[in-house]
Amino acid sequence: MFYKLLPIIILLLGLGSSVHTQVPYHELAKDTIISHRFLLGTTYLLDGKKLNLEVMRWFMIDHPQAYDHIQAALVSDQAAAIGYTIGTLSLLTGYLVSQENKAAGRDMMIIGGGSIGAGLIFTMVSRVYQKSAVQRYNKDIKKMYFKKQGIGVHLQITPAKIGLIGSW
Repeated sequence: MFYKLLPIIILLLGLGSSVHTQVPYHELAKDTIISHRFLLGTTYLLDGKKLNLEVMRWFMIDHPQAYDHIQAALVSDQAAAIGYTIGTLSLLTGYLVSQENKAAGRDMMIIGGGSIGAGLIFTMVSRVYQKSAVQRYNKDIKKMYFKKQGIGVHLQITPAKIGLIGSW
């Protein structure tokens, strides 16, 4: 009778152990970047701390696809800053010049408005690349974490218990 129940007992022990070895969310989420929408922008958090582009770039060095996207986001963000700077200076210069020469002042203000518009477009492009980089980074982290777990059934012997541990 015992020999007939032995395969069922082994199967139940294996399934019970594998349920115990499932990865808790808090362990999986500690290395992933979480995005938090706030007003018009998105804040990226790692372990509860805010990340800027430089720090995100540093974390993504070992993840080629995410690194390429965060590099593009960094370049777009720098281009946006240049656009905002040129636009602001052109607007102010155009306003001051318009006191003496209306046509030249108007042209400078048009250039300033166009530069600020270009800065806004580069900011939107940067946000798209940031979001894509974070998604790719999190995907890679999850793959690496689950790869460490291994696939298969392992025998675990401790003083308190003997059991099969399955992971997949």
